[in-house]
Amino acid sequence: MPDYLASMIRGALEGLSVLEIRGSVAGSYCGKLFADQGADVVLAELERSGVVGTQEVEGIQGIERIGTTPTTAPGRLGLDLALDGVKQDIGLFSHQGLAEQIRGADVVIESSAPGPLRPLAGPTGVDHRGLVSVRISPFGRVGPYAAWQATDCIDYAISGHLSLTGDPDREPLQGPMHQPAYAAGLHAAIGALAALEARRSSGRGQVVDVSHHETMVALHQFTLLRYTHNGNVLGRMGNRYAGPGTPIGLYRCADGFISLTVPRDDQLERLLAVAGLLDLLAHPDVESTYDLMHHPTLLDEHLLPWLATQRAEQLVDTLQAVRVPAAPVRDMAGLLTDPHLVARQGLIPAPGHSGVLVPRSPLRFSSLTNGSTASPPAASDPSVDPPRPDRLLGGPAGPLDGLRILDLTRVWAGPLATRILADLGADVIMIEAPWARGPAGIDQSSVEATHYYPDDEPGEQHWNRIGFFNKYGINKRSVALDLSMDEGRAVFEGLVAQADVVIENYSPRVMPQLGLDEHRLAELNPQVVYVTMPGFGRNGPAVDWVAYGPMIDSHAGLSVLQGYRDEAARKGGVAWPDPVAGLHAAFGVLAALSARRRGGSVPGLVLELAQLEATLAMVGDALADHQLSGAEPSRRGNRHELFAPQGVYPTVGDDAWLALCVIDEAGWAALVAIADLDPSWGDWGRARRHDDHHLIDEALATWTAALDAAEVAGRLQALGIAAAPVADAPDVMADPQLRAAEFFVELD
Repeated sequence: MPDYLASMIRGALEGLSVLEIRGSVAGSYCGKLFADQGADVVLAELERSGVVGTQEVEGIQGIERIGTTPTTAPGRLGLDLALDGVKQDIGLFSHQGLAEQIRGADVVIESSAPGPLRPLAGPTGVDHRGLVSVRISPFGRVGPYAAWQATDCIDYAISGHLSLTGDPDREPLQGPMHQPAYAAGLHAAIGALAALEARRSSGRGQVVDVSHHETMVALHQFTLLRYTHNGNVLGRMGNRYAGPGTPIGLYRCADGFISLTVPRDDQLERLLAVAGLLDLLAHPDVESTYDLMHHPTLLDEHLLPWLATQRAEQLVDTLQAVRVPAAPVRDMAGLLTDPHLVARQGLIPAPGHSGVLVPRSPLRFSSLTNGSTASPPAASDPSVDPPRPDRLLGGPAGPLDGLRILDLTRVWAGPLATRILADLGADVIMIEAPWARGPAGIDQSSVEATHYYPDDEPGEQHWNRIGFFNKYGINKRSVALDLSMDEGRAVFEGLVAQADVVIENYSPRVMPQLGLDEHRLAELNPQVVYVTMPGFGRNGPAVDWVAYGPMIDSHAGLSVLQGYRDEAARKGGVAWPDPVAGLHAAFGVLAALSARRRGGSVPGLVLELAQLEATLAMVGDALADHQLSGAEPSRRGNRHELFAPQGVYPTVGDDAWLALCVIDEAGWAALVAIADLDPSWGDWGRARRHDDHHLIDEALATWTAALDAAEVAGRLQALGIAAAPVADAPDVMADPQLRAAEFFVELD
């Protein structure tokens, strides 16, 4: 057995028995997360007879079946290699055969897309005491959308993500394929490990119900925050990240593209210096760098011509040398030869197919030890540790009750990870620098540019009114410490001695410079789990690069997977690598705690999670397909690789759109009738519909232009056609499915 595979099998979740019933991409990624950490994951498939119903077509990842005969559809082999290689595939089973498999499992994963899930395990099916039944579907098991169907495009549309990507004068643009499913699989894996924690104390299993819809809504950074705080509706901003600050986007150079993410004034000043544009600060309309950052056209007029004269790779090196965040834009071939990924062995041979490289697990575990024989964590001293307040979400307890986490994270990825763990009951203590929430004074132009404050009024104590910190600080406690001072470091070290987890997302040099590297943490608490989340990891050529999510998505290959048809790569409207890294970190913490508990008195663990590698894990199928075909993936706009038609069409209202997808022949016949299309088109099979997609698009755009998006989506879903309005922030906040699920919680 290859060394890398042996280390994966002997992982943090060794001894756990998982049954994955073949379903959607979300279920496959959930199972892979368990398998990568050493769980015994058995992949089984329900034997079916006759033609598969529409709810199962994409639910088995693009394999259409007549009886039990599989026909490989586009993208299937790449998904197999990227997601299923470390599992034991035991083939087809009857209902009775699967029932026997379920009775021997700790966790059963069931999933379906584009249609709803009909679960076999749990209270409505086969059950046994202690079973954790994981169910993943587009809209969950209850609510007005429970029977609806959804492809990636529909997931992006109804969750508010589609409206953020693309040009403001064109139709919104879907993100890369499978990303909503990958994220739902991550959420489900976190839920499953939390349910296993609950089982330890209660002896009872749980049902973990995860929907693509709620997953995607939960993974907005500040889209909903801006609207709920002051009514600001964020929209598309072209080939750039949708949010405050510039330059944050893809930029053309003389020989390709680079990705820039420059959110801070000092970084922008250095960029201007390199470009010879410091005189812009003397422009009559510019009082500070913030005026340039929040008025993109003013800066672009001068910056874009200069960038067009530069060579991409050399410019990235130059900018990173002066601490300006920049990254290359990698296609699939570029990822295979990327110097940093090669140096870190970020890609490994696919199990059973050594000719193809796939991403390794982004969770890298090692022992936290320096030979210390220090005592285990001491009990908290109530005289210096005030009691926890009642939790704001989910009541006073949760499956992680009793777990203490010291949270040094910043921005989005790390705070999201710890927010999830806090919501599950952990005692999360934010260790904040005194300046972490900004300067004592704040100018009104910055307030109005970010829209983070209620009614755009910062108030006398703006650091306690800023919505971004309040969103990610829910259920956490906080202490302000300057760790560069002996006094601050002493307080922190006292907290480490009583903690289960320390987590940070600094650059790799920060903790050693503070005298708080893993060896010092081991002296303070030999059983602590130390989680570090550097952008590029702790070694490799790019180890010291400044990293932000909007530049990492381009480096990891996401940008080249989206764009208008046959046009250049596109920047997503959301900094997707941030929530991706946060979800992986939350899963990794739970896996590490499981390993520590199983190991008894063994030393603690270091979990290294590079944001680049967490994002890379989400494009493994595209990377494998490239190696199998020799071709780069084509950009399809809003079309689907298998189903046709799929697109985004104008409806009544300002910037109002409808996303729809025809999944099967019955849906096509229904669409021809309801949209009054040419009756002769009703005989067009899927191949013909792909060939003449442009004709169908023109006809559908004419039909939808006079319709209300939400109303027609409901009518189409009733006919078995996947459809949804393209939601913006107000639509998401008023969504009937989310309201029925009590998804949003109102806080004072």
